[in-house]
Amino acid sequence: MRAMQRFHQDTRGWDDIGYSFVVGSDGYVYQGRGWHWVGAHTKGYNSRGYGVGYIGDFSAAPPDADTIALVRDELLPCAVRAGRLRHNYTVRGHRQMGHTDCPGESLFREIETWRGFV
Repeated sequence: MRAMQRFHQDTRGWDDIGYSFVVGSDGYVYQGRGWHWVGAHTKGYNSRGYGVGYIGDFSAAPPDADTIALVRDELLPCAVRAGRLRHNYTVRGHRQMGHTDCPGESLFREIETWRGFV
């Protein structure tokens, strides 16, 4: 996480990690900018949503089921209960918002199956 923070601050020139939250394969969701600060994850859309990044290359294979569940089954419902997301929230992949392969073909295909995907 510190390496990501240094890259985003020193190379990108951002104030902090660009994402609102970051998911590791170690079973943890890390707070980047969190709920209270506008992210730097998706130019033109940062003030309209939260950015969640999965650490890794998910072009060929998705994260493991437990790692996927951290966001789909834990973070999103928690955000609704806490009033950070509306109950009718929408989910989009980074590639839908700009020119990128992110989040990787395999993870994108997984996200397409989630509640709220548009």
